Amino acid sequence: MRQMDIRTVLLFLAVPVWLVISSAVQGDLGKIGPDGDDVMRLVQVKDLLAGQAWFDMHQFRMGPDGGTPMHWSRLADLPVLALYALFSLFMSADSALVWAYSAWPPLSVLVVVAGLYVGARHLDGKGGGLACLVLSVFVFSTHYRFAPGALDHHGLQLGLLALAIGLALDPQRRAARLAGSGLALAASVAIGGEVYVFVAAMCGFVALDWLIVGTAARRGAIGFGAGLAAGLELAFFATISPGQYEMVACDALSSVSLLAGLAGGLGLVAAALAASRRPWPLRLGALVGVGAICVATLLLAGPQCLSNPLDDLSPEVKTLWLDRVDEARSVFSARGDLIARLGFCLGITLLALGVSLWSLHRRRQVRAHLLFILLLVAALGMSVYQVRFYVFGHLFAVIPLGLWIAEVYRSGKARNPSSVTYIGALALSLPFLWALPGVFIAPDVQTNRAGDKADCLQDDLFTTLNALPPGRVLASADFGPILLNKTRHSVLQGNYHRNHEGISRAIDLLLSGEGESRELLAVNGIDYVMTCPADAETLLLSAHDPEGLAARLRQDEVPVYLVPVPMRGDMDLPSRIFRVVPKDSPEEDF
Repeated sequence: MRQMDIRTVLLFLAVPVWLVISSAVQGDLGKIGPDGDDVMRLVQVKDLLAGQAWFDMHQFRMGPDGGTPMHWSRLADLPVLALYALFSLFMSADSALVWAYSAWPPLSVLVVVAGLYVGARHLDGKGGGLACLVLSVFVFSTHYRFAPGALDHHGLQLGLLALAIGLALDPQRRAARLAGSGLALAASVAIGGEVYVFVAAMCGFVALDWLIVGTAARRGAIGFGAGLAAGLELAFFATISPGQYEMVACDALSSVSLLAGLAGGLGLVAAALAASRRPWPLRLGALVGVGAICVATLLLAGPQCLSNPLDDLSPEVKTLWLDRVDEARSVFSARGDLIARLGFCLGITLLALGVSLWSLHRRRQVRAHLLFILLLVAALGMSVYQVRFYVFGHLFAVIPLGLWIAEVYRSGKARNPSSVTYIGALALSLPFLWALPGVFIAPDVQTNRAGDKADCLQDDLFTTLNALPPGRVLASADFGPILLNKTRHSVLQGNYHRNHEGISRAIDLLLSGEGESRELLAVNGIDYVMTCPADAETLLLSAHDPEGLAARLRQDEVPVYLVPVPMRGDMDLPSRIFRVVPKDSPEEDF
């Protein structure tokens, strides 16, 4: 094996190896990720292994009677299930599951790095590919989305997007590679609707490329459109039950996204077959026709999908729930660490956008940098809407910044063999460097509330709950997935917009006055109430209504129909559990 090949392999392996080592040093290896979505994904996988149907994503233990229909896709469960099946051959089922959800996130980063490496190699050969790998090591080796236990679907989704970009950058526009790009985009859409804007940008890029180039892009456009259509169809029939084929879901793969995607993909195939050798005005007309068909399909099949699904939330739920979900806030939302957060989230995205605009100005790799500009602008816009989208900006920035680092390296070495100017370019391409000014300005800002949650959720709490008969627990939305994972109980609410009814009822309960709390507990079938004074939701609701149930329990004003449950173990926990005494119970007469 040549030296370059050895270095390439080592750089590929550096990211997952470092993620595992870092997790082990911090004592987190073998634990599920701290994000509530990681825990809920594990709950869904456990339900599947326990016998729940493949097509059934319903979470029966969360929400009011009937549960909550989750909008997630089974496609994201496939890698975990495959690893679980492998590990089950030589270890217990419980150990196999722990190994599966620990191993998959670091392995998924290999898909990301491979996609970016392929794209960089297409544009700048081995030098660009190597620079892209070096930058990827710094950007992704500490990224929480790929840490062991980070089971949520975002890692796979980022990998599929990276793969789609890398294949689409093929300068020869080979049909097989563009078809692979379309397939990867279709799979990313099937996994989650967060990528709609970025997939639209990719589709617009391929269509614009065909419009400008014509015949030279014909095979690539046909391959891309066919891959996109075939991928959506395969994902639809693989994950949607026959009884739901006609159901419209705006936040997940459903009939409306399938029909719109088929119209766009097959429309592009038809346009490329019919008009590639025609003058560009006719090609433009063909694309306008395809776009009109897509819009008409969307309007006919699911006009409600033109609005934001979060608009359906009630004002109270928006104020007391959505506005405190950190990832749903704008990147500009007021916080003490605003400057550091802006630098970390947007710094390298803006730098990459500047690099691509400058390359476009110099007429260098125009086709590729046009794609980067579309994606980077989309990522910036979505980050302004919700901060969670910043990670896509980091993903899209790696290739243009890697190419820039490689160019600085070559030009510097050409002038002076001992030049190290490329190190400066590499440093500027690291997200944490852009956060440093904000850290120096506000060094004492506390941005992580995980400690409060950890204090509330100790093992003795779960031991106590598991000793009680299964029932429905009223607790903070943040605690919902963890209680589902650690106990046999159900919960009324969790941080998921489809659980709107459960969240709304929980807020009404926790704000209820002394004369209405018991009736609401009975109406909602609540068997147990869990509180923790350090919980952010408890603090917010207590401040919002000092006379509400949450505030009264926080002040130890416990009504007679809530019986404290003694905690098991020796630890003095801040959390408390109360058993609800039903009306007309013999216990009612104290």
